[in-house]
Amino acid sequence: MQESEGLRLAQAEILELREAIANIRQDAEQSLAEKQHTIQQVVAMREALEQMHADKQSSVQQVMSDASDEIAQLKATVHAMREEMEQVQFEKQRAIQQAMADSSDEIAQLKATIRGLRDEMESTTIRHREEIQGMKTAARDEQKQLHETIAALRDELEKKNGR
Repeated sequence: MQESEGLRLAQAEILELREAIANIRQDAEQSLAEKQHTIQQVVAMREALEQMHADKQSSVQQVMSDASDEIAQLKATVHAMREEMEQVQFEKQRAIQQAMADSSDEIAQLKATIRGLRDEMESTTIRHREEIQGMKTAARDEQKQLHETIAALRDELEKKNGR
């Protein structure tokens, strides 16, 4: 019964880990969608800058400078976000591995506890059987002594009464 409880707990932990993995996978997919959205925004801004270039030839140099600065900032932002996303993914993976290791350790500890309790229960059962056997032997010895005492008293009474 304790083994089934341990198994149930282990299965519940596995289910929790699977849910955590699914959540992490969903977060990673959401991060990828956000990254693609940012890239689409960059493309849209570039197209807007190219249209402005065609419309305003006199401000070509300023527009190009602004666009270049903005693109550099966006690239830096994308790079920073990519690094942050990789760090988050690394931390989540590390947390999953740690949770799995902790779960394995806990399972091993529970199994060791179960073995210890089983051994203790078997020792107690053997000790109780030995105690019961000793009590039965003592009762038989006492019964034998009482029968011998009864027989001796009976013999003594018969001798006194003349038989």
